[in-house]
Amino acid sequence: MKTKIRLSQCMIVKNEEENIQRALTWGKSIVCEQIVVDTGSTDRTVEIAEEMGAKVFRFEWIDDFAAAKNFAIEQATGNWIAFLDADEYFQEDDVTKIIPLLVQIEEQRKKLKIPLIVRASLANLDDEGKIASMASHARLFSNDPRLRYHKRIHEHLLVSGNQAPSSIDASNQFIIYHTGYSWKAYEKTHKLERNITLLEKEVEQDPENYELWAYLGDSLMADKQVKRAEEVYNVVVDHIETISLQERVDMVFSNLIKLKYYSRVMNEEEVMDVYRKAVKSNCMSPDIEYWLGRWMLDQEKVQQGISYLELALNRIDQYKKDGVLDMAGDLSYIYGKLFYAHKSLGHIQDAVRYGTLYLRIEPYGEEIIIELIQLFKGGEETKEATDAILGFLSKLYDLLQAKNKLYLIRVCHKMRYKNLENKISELLTVKEQEFINENKIKFFGDSF
Repeated sequence: MKTKIRLSQCMIVKNEEENIQRALTWGKSIVCEQIVVDTGSTDRTVEIAEEMGAKVFRFEWIDDFAAAKNFAIEQATGNWIAFLDADEYFQEDDVTKIIPLLVQIEEQRKKLKIPLIVRASLANLDDEGKIASMASHARLFSNDPRLRYHKRIHEHLLVSGNQAPSSIDASNQFIIYHTGYSWKAYEKTHKLERNITLLEKEVEQDPENYELWAYLGDSLMADKQVKRAEEVYNVVVDHIETISLQERVDMVFSNLIKLKYYSRVMNEEEVMDVYRKAVKSNCMSPDIEYWLGRWMLDQEKVQQGISYLELALNRIDQYKKDGVLDMAGDLSYIYGKLFYAHKSLGHIQDAVRYGTLYLRIEPYGEEIIIELIQLFKGGEETKEATDAILGFLSKLYDLLQAKNKLYLIRVCHKMRYKNLENKISELLTVKEQEFINENKIKFFGDSF
């Protein structure tokens, strides 16, 4: 008999009228029902959800995320659950992959007779819609009465209340996009104030639970309460051996070094003391070396900065924990920093490598493309150098596309590199040449 997946989409909401339509749209084609548990909205969230055909339930808010989520699960009739927040969504390409993957997993689950969760990548978006950090989270799981959320805040799934569920890693197949932790979202929803209040209550009730202290440090840091966050993290470091999850240990140390960076701490020994403790605690998060590398470069310790940033890059592909990675959203920044650092030391081959990596992410990063062309060109505009540069550019840019040709012509014009400008101009179609001729002032600006 063919395995059938009935996927129930669940969410808990409060005042999500700006997000609820998108939240209930991405899964329409694959879910059998959409369950929305409202915890006290005063806007049009419930009205919009009902208009879109969702099953809406009310749940009195009792400062307990796990309780609200478990109530939602209890309403679900499907054999699998997709539990995303209202500010999270899959893109269409990934949506089409979900059911085929769950069919394969369900066949495995039936044989094992255990609850299963599926981990996907989670991309936290900033105010500009760019990826600010990456993490891995379980948002798809089998509907099994043994599998429920635990903890009032920073809730997570456990089997029978005390056992971590078996998981399938699909982080290379799916990305969940999350808008709720941008600064604009914080200001609008007051999530940080809510989380800090809840965590302070939890810490007061259970003062020796240093995992709660670590979460409190995270929220204080996100709320830009730098001094308090550092104080809380230092308490955690003094009891770091009590934290069972390595990714939480990693995040405490990476955030401490991050705080030193943003606080412009000048004392190298103070920063390195945190790093040594991180190493002693077996931390593997590349964010630790990433923030240390940034600190070193800011202190003009260029070679040390290069070493730590390159170590972070070497580690990022090996890091399989669930912790948030800041550097995953900052790769172009890292490549740009390494380009300039290597260039300043005369490491031309390494500079070209990192400049190229930067342009693969940010192809219209004008500063670095100009610097790279200057490196290739040297002091003279020889035919050999021009041909070599054009060959290099043709590997980075599709020179059949008008946008790329026009961009590179403008860059060459800005550099007054006439030979290369002419070479690229030879690739223009008649229409593209006419466009430039008709818009010379607008296209080239004051340099024309």
